[in-house]
Amino acid sequence: MKRQRILTLSITAAALVWVATVAAAYEAIRRFETTPGLPASAPRTWPVATSVPRTPGNWSLVMLVHPHCSCSRASVKELAEVVEKSRRDVQTTVLVYRPREMAAGWERTSVYDGATRIRQARVLVDHDGAEAQVFGGFTSGQTFLYDGEGRLRFAGGVTSLRGHAGLNRGRADIIRIANQRSGTGSHPVFGCAINTTTTAGGETR
Repeated sequence: MKRQRILTLSITAAALVWVATVAAAYEAIRRFETTPGLPASAPRTWPVATSVPRTPGNWSLVMLVHPHCSCSRASVKELAEVVEKSRRDVQTTVLVYRPREMAAGWERTSVYDGATRIRQARVLVDHDGAEAQVFGGFTSGQTFLYDGEGRLRFAGGVTSLRGHAGLNRGRADIIRIANQRSGTGSHPVFGCAINTTTTAGGETR
């Protein structure tokens, strides 16, 4: 009888430990999914230092992506939705991060391939995050919308959570602003860090 009681208590204790472990893991995943990345310190007007082509008078849409970030797939998918539902004269550029220590081709992932399939989108390799720094971005999925006069209209992400595609305020705001040619917007950006020389606070990385 004593042995049976010990066995029962052991099984109960093991079950409680298992439940607690699962709950902790779930909480960690949820915390990761819902924690946004560092927001951009985006220039209010189109940065003169950028090498991204821009046609004066046309609206410009720019997204930063880390090709090895799993969250980037959702961001690129949402960008495709934005482009399809926005006016055709919005010029879209995807800047794909590649660190200086990585050889050419490191960036050629499914994220890169997905970006190349976006209608009329220009896909450029951002060597060591130089362009991300020019645009003041630090997080994969960070998106900027500038109007025909080069004024910033939107800065933020286009997903609701890390790695989650689907209708969200960021995507809706860009489409509304681009089509109505009025208003401004922002939204938290969910993605992996893109290494740049300085952070929003001016500290060296």
